Amino acid sequence: MKAIFRSAEQVVEKALAPVAVHPLLARTLQLMLAVALYAGGIAALVAVSGDSRIPVLLFAVYFLPAVLRAWLRVYWQVRDEVRGWRRRHGRTGKAF
Repeated sequence: MKAIFRSAEQVVEKALAPVAVHPLLARTLQLMLAVALYAGGIAALVAVSGDSRIPVLLFAVYFLPAVLRAWLRVYWQVRDEVRGWRRRHGRTGKAF
């Protein structure tokens, strides 16, 4: 049984290796997945609930923090990369 789990872990590591090398790509894919699932959930709930808008509103408000968290992770990754690039190239970003 342990061999099966080890083999599955190796397959997942190989599949995710190109994404793991580029953290910004991983964060961007996470953001796209979160937005797609959020929109799909709202669309499915609209289709199921009919004229009732309260479930849609509750779903949208409840799951919005997940989308915002994914967006902030991308923003923080880009901000850290820009700051690192400026430090490596001797630019402080200050006018004077």
